[in-house]
Amino acid sequence: MANARALLVHPEEGSDRIETALGAAGFDVTRTDTAASAVAKATTGEYDCVVSEYALRGDDGVALATAIEESDAGVPIVMFTETDEEGVPEAAFENGVDRFLQKNGSASIDKLVSDVTTVCSGVPTSEPRQDVSEHEPSAAEVTRAVEDAPIGISISDPDLPDYPLVYVNDAWKDHTGYPIEEALGRNPRFLQGPGTDPETVEKIAEALGNEEEVTVEIRNYRRDGTPFWNELTVAPIYDEDGDLAHYVGFQNDVSERKEAERLAQERAEKLATERRSLDRVLGRVNGLLSDISRILVENRDPSVIPARVCETIAGEPGYAGGWIGEVSSATGELEIRAASGLSVEAGATFDLDETPEEVREALESQELSTGSIEHASDGPLEPESAGGRRLLVVPLTYGERQYGLLGIYGSGADVLDRRERKVCDSVGKMIANGLHSLETTKILTTDRVVEIVVGVRDPTASLAQIADAVGREVTHLGTTRLDDDACELYFRVDGEGVSLDELESLPLVESMRTVSETNDGASFAVTVTESPPLTQLADHGVVVSEATATADGATLTIEAPPEHDVRSILDVFRGEYEGVELRSRVERESRDRTVAEFAAAVDERLTERQRAALKTAELNGYFEWPRPVDGSEIAERMGITRQTFHQHLRAAERKLVEAYVNPRSN
Repeated sequence: MANARALLVHPEEGSDRIETALGAAGFDVTRTDTAASAVAKATTGEYDCVVSEYALRGDDGVALATAIEESDAGVPIVMFTETDEEGVPEAAFENGVDRFLQKNGSASIDKLVSDVTTVCSGVPTSEPRQDVSEHEPSAAEVTRAVEDAPIGISISDPDLPDYPLVYVNDAWKDHTGYPIEEALGRNPRFLQGPGTDPETVEKIAEALGNEEEVTVEIRNYRRDGTPFWNELTVAPIYDEDGDLAHYVGFQNDVSERKEAERLAQERAEKLATERRSLDRVLGRVNGLLSDISRILVENRDPSVIPARVCETIAGEPGYAGGWIGEVSSATGELEIRAASGLSVEAGATFDLDETPEEVREALESQELSTGSIEHASDGPLEPESAGGRRLLVVPLTYGERQYGLLGIYGSGADVLDRRERKVCDSVGKMIANGLHSLETTKILTTDRVVEIVVGVRDPTASLAQIADAVGREVTHLGTTRLDDDACELYFRVDGEGVSLDELESLPLVESMRTVSETNDGASFAVTVTESPPLTQLADHGVVVSEATATADGATLTIEAPPEHDVRSILDVFRGEYEGVELRSRVERESRDRTVAEFAAAVDERLTERQRAALKTAELNGYFEWPRPVDGSEIAERMGITRQTFHQHLRAAERKLVEAYVNPRSN
């Protein structure tokens, strides 16, 4: 701003950039570094603006602002500071600071210049007023300006009956669509129509009767009958004797603004309705999620959970009842395991053709399916059977493992909408996750187990390809799952002269690293782009206790609960490979807990990095004494720092000890 003077109150360090920026913007800058000096200068009236840092020698910027304000100097203050102390901005504004800016590089300097320019814009200019006495517009020029004005202008004569129009300009004609000859001589009320507000008309009439100016927004109609919103101002015009001569009207078409306001109002009402609906949903599902979480934590018997879940659903406001069922692999019928709020009891079975359509759709798609009472037919599981209006069927799925279906009946028209359905989907996954956890725990703790040996005679199997690349039999030691379906597989190969060079040339291998090497063999890890089928078995609630492979195929030993369907395990491999066969199935009455089972229990507690640190350390002999390797060497093999390796290892060791001391702890 040309000729404007700015007082910069700032320590010498860091002031150059500010002075340069303000000077480039046309300010005459004077700098001082103490509050006392700044007050003395600011109160002289010579400065148009004060720019101050908060931290000053012997004082602070808030005290400076207070002193300037108390002096009534009337100079605006901009605080430009590095401080981030809590409460400083509030204190600054309370004590007379007009703008408060945090220093943040060149962008904040630009903002400072802009703000200083803005607060100084009220400084009176020294430009002289010009003599315009010889440039008054003529009567013809004024008339032309009125006729060509962009807003409608009309004049009525109060001396004539009914205050008729005696003049309208071109804009008035364009707004209304009426030719001038049709408008003159008529009262402007002919623009009114069925949508015109009578109270607004009365307000205009009252102002005219009192010879007062009035501004209203009135619904008027064009000559072709289309409505428009007219922002109308009517004002009395007096003659030289002070008598009422005319009424002048100024008309502005504000239809677009009114439409925007209407849409904004509708949107606000819609958002308010959505918010109320969302609040109802959250109130309902928060209680549901909390109660079901507690059921899954407190109950270790999977046969009890379905009944408790159904009772909770039936007791939740907005829901009429619920059931959990599973399709029998033997009969193909839907068997109800638990129900509450409807006449159907646990143990009832139904042919799928007599169940609601939503049940069949959910089974086929393994996704949510819903329907309302308006589209329901007669049947024991239809919404009407529970006194509800809508049925939502939720698949209970964990990975590839299916634990049945959850049916929820909504009792209100606004229940189970799209938002609530998403939450119910999460409830279904939570229930399936809980059942899977109990199933896995049962495998690891039961005294009865089925040991299944599966053979895969297919050289394209991932384990077989790895064995072929190594040139000898490999033993699978464990798996760490990664993101995007990838995983890291750990192997051991026995014998001298092991070569791992061919591994990285395999299409399925993304990377390979050697974990340990001895005279007796080697351990290595490969990252594969897609998880092999054996990693899917955990989703089916079973444990792989041993796996070996040669170039011709693989052999896996799998342990499962006695009641587990062996066919589903075989189907996991048959979906990928040829030559899959069940070599043996042995049920044991009692057994000792295997290392593989304990490892599986610990594995659920470890993060990806913790697993990798623990396995790499063990395979390299880190836990032997004397240690053949130190932490730095292992960290280098893992591609991480020594400190990070020890952090992950300590966390893994702590979880390992916890699992040993208290195997049932979370």
